[in-house]
This record gives sequence, structure tokens and C-alpha cells, in this order.
Amino acid sequence: MNLESLFGEEWYNALETLLRSEYFSKLGQRVSQERMSYTIYPEKGSDLLFKAFRTTPLSKVRVVILGQDPYHDGSYDGFAFSNKGKFTLSPSLKNIFKEVENDVYDNLRLDQDPDLERWAKQGVLLINTAHTVIKGNPASHFEMWVPFTRRVIDVLSKQDRPITWILWGKKAGDLANISRLIEVTKGRHQVLASPHPSPFSAHLGFFGSKPFSQTNKFIEDGRLGNAISW
Repeated sequence: MNLESLFGEEWYNALETLLRSEYFSKLGQRVSQERMSYTIYPEKGSDLLFKAFRTTPLSKVRVVILGQDPYHDGSYDGFAFSNKGKFTLSPSLKNIFKEVENDVYDNLRLDQDPDLERWAKQGVLLINTAHTVIKGNPASHFEMWVPFTRRVIDVLSKQDRPITWILWGKKAGDLANISRLIEVTKGRHQVLASPHPSPFSAHLGFFGSKPFSQTNKFIEDGRLGNAISW
């Protein structure tokens, strides 16, 4: 699959300079070399790499949910935090659904579909700060992906239409601050940052942060289309 096919036409055009750069070429070479010694997710030849970009073209992005890593147990399905197939619901996604239910559905317990592609098709770009990871080794590829993810943030922050940014976890928040996201988007976009929904940190401020209702209010108040069906 060539680069344009990997990212889709809109994202490829927006990122072409970076994608054709020496940096991106070396990043690919490093991941390929590490595959010789480690299991890396998404696995070689998988169509999951950059699936989020192909599913949510640049012109359709209304919300960005920025996480940390692809799941390092192999349950990553191409969208940040999403699960499907043979894998059980991840602890982080369980907590995300708890917050959805408490925030949007008045504590009603729902039978939630763990495949978040339905969010992606509504304009929610579900990406991580890193786009590959060594099996069982969280944040193992974070640093190598920083320039790429900063460019994605830069492209999105300069869009004329308002976008809601949902930043979960320290790495997502720190990367956004490095990229001056909050400063650049002040008064135009909405930025919602909270601790990661992992069981290790959700109780520190993720629960009760109400990102889903705040996002829909921002969309409705700005007449930016239909609210997201979470």
C-alpha cells in the first residue's frame, strides 16, 4: 500500500512534505529493523496502521481524541481506545463507557459496542501520540513519533472550522502543549484535557470530566452539524 492509500487523499496532501521527508523514511526503517527482534503492533502488513486517518478524512474532522499508544497486547484495531474481534473490553475503554453513560445518558447502563469506528465515521479522529508499539512495552515508540504527531496537531489546529480536542493522559497533554495547541486554538477550538481513562489514573479526574456532553454542546452551540452519537 503506497503512502496516499495508507492515509487517504486528504491527509496525504496535508502531510506530504513530512511523509516524503528523511525523518519519516528513517522512522519506517527503524520500525522495520525492530520487527526483526520484537513483535510490534500493528503487525507488518496490517491494514490497521493509519486506519483512523483513512476513515476520518481531514475535512470531516470535528473532534480529535488523542491517546498515548496503540494497545500493546495486540488488541489495537486501528482507532485509539477501540476494541473489537476476539479481545475482551480493555480496562480503559470500560472506563470511557462509564463516563459516556454518566455524562450523556444519565447513568443509564448501555450495551456499548467496543468498536469505535462508529465514532470515527461521525468525524471523531481517534489517534494516539505514537502509532506503533513493542508488544508489552508501553511508550516504547513514543519519542520516534513525536515529530509526526506534532505535524498532525499543527495541521488540525490551523483548520478554519472549530474542532474539539479531547486529550487523555499526560503524554497527549504534554505533546499538545509542546505544539502550542492551546495557544494557537484559543478562542476558536475547544480543548478538553484530563487524566488517562486507565484504571491507574481515571479516578484522578477522568471520571466526571464530562468531555462528551461538552463536545456536543460546543457542536450544537456553534451549529457545527449533528451532535456526536456516543
